[in-house]
Amino acid sequence: MNPQGNTMQPPAPLARKAERVLMTIAAAYNVIMASITLFMFTSWFKGQAYDLLEHNGFYALLVLIIGIVSFIMSMRCLAPGTTSRWVIIWLAIVVVFSLGTMDLIGLALYSITLVIYLARNKAIAAQQDVIRTWARTHQG
Repeated sequence: MNPQGNTMQPPAPLARKAERVLMTIAAAYNVIMASITLFMFTSWFKGQAYDLLEHNGFYALLVLIIGIVSFIMSMRCLAPGTTSRWVIIWLAIVVVFSLGTMDLIGLALYSITLVIYLARNKAIAAQQDVIRTWARTHQG
């Protein structure tokens, strides 16, 4: 209720705070793990074999890119009250990648983010129906 009269306001858009926090944590985890792989184990990899360094360097670079893209998506694509098919596709790709590489922490973080994102999408769709109904009944 509006304190200045009896007119009702439409509901505020649902926040995406949980998804944003989880995706940011997952992105930070990926960047940290890629940095550790690239910088801390480089001398050990060189001692083992060049092909091991090349393989792990590529993997670390891929994990670093995933972390950076995830961070950008968490800041730009998770606005309150919005849904994006690209976020779902990205999270599904990263979940499959994490499963394929046996990155259990990344798998947990990204899969929980995906589940919360999908559940919140249903709530946002229901809220948008309420807003459309409110707008039809309260037109000028």
